[in-house]
Amino acid sequence: MKFLKTLSDPNPLSIDWVCIARIVVGGYFIMHGKGLFNAADMAGFTKYLANDLHFPMPTLMAYLRTGAEFFGGIMLVLGLYTRVGAFLIMFTMLVAAFTAAKGDLIGEGETVVVYAVFCLTFILVGSGKYSLDAYLSAKKNG
Repeated sequence: MKFLKTLSDPNPLSIDWVCIARIVVGGYFIMHGKGLFNAADMAGFTKYLANDLHFPMPTLMAYLRTGAEFFGGIMLVLGLYTRVGAFLIMFTMLVAAFTAAKGDLIGEGETVVVYAVFCLTFILVGSGKYSLDAYLSAKKNG
């Protein structure tokens, strides 16, 4: 019953929307980044970076991108060092927008731009009240 009352509250900020968005976006990035542990996925992505996008050091770049997505996603889901995780993902998404999507921010690159904007939001507003960041901060401050 309290849940229904919360949903009908005229103050939409009473629901921790940041927490909900953080967990959903983080979950997507964990799924995107799980290829970090699959040699075939990493080899395929490395080949794409080298042959199609002409990235220097494509193996390193593949691992940096996939690691940023996987570990950044975990940081978002847990709400632990949220701003750091969001920055890693946002940077990765902006690189993707201007390389893989060729700067087409309305068409081919719109998904990565939306992810980057979500991450910018997490950088600006933090992790929300239901996060390990909030818990650790409250514990530290007494």
